[in-house]
Amino acid sequence: MRPILEGEMSRKLYTNVTLSLLSGIVIFLWASGLYGMLSTFHVYFRLSYVLLAFTIAFIFFTALLEHRGVKVPYLFGGAGLLASIVTFIGICVVNGVFWLIDNFPPLDNLLIMLSISILVGFVFIKLITQREEY
Repeated sequence: MRPILEGEMSRKLYTNVTLSLLSGIVIFLWASGLYGMLSTFHVYFRLSYVLLAFTIAFIFFTALLEHRGVKVPYLFGGAGLLASIVTFIGICVVNGVFWLIDNFPPLDNLLIMLSISILVGFVFIKLITQREEY
């Protein structure tokens, strides 16, 4: 008798579980950081660190988009947009970690928020990796 989870099935299961947990934790930390920034108007970074993160992301996305064949006016606009989004998400995640250290929620609320974030992460992973077109 063959085991239920073998080969391709187990690989897909482990991949989906791992990616869902990772993306759910990032979504949870991002939401916590955004909530902390909006409720206290306190960012745990100085402006110099934010600009350094933006600059590194901008250079990375400029090289990536140039490799993909994007023309110059759109190259800088697209790289700036992607760098802004990635920098904002990164700062919210780190602020979420610091905010959770300072203001740790009750265990029930933490588990509910983590569960919802992991479900949203799973849905995002499935939407990104679907292969059928409608």
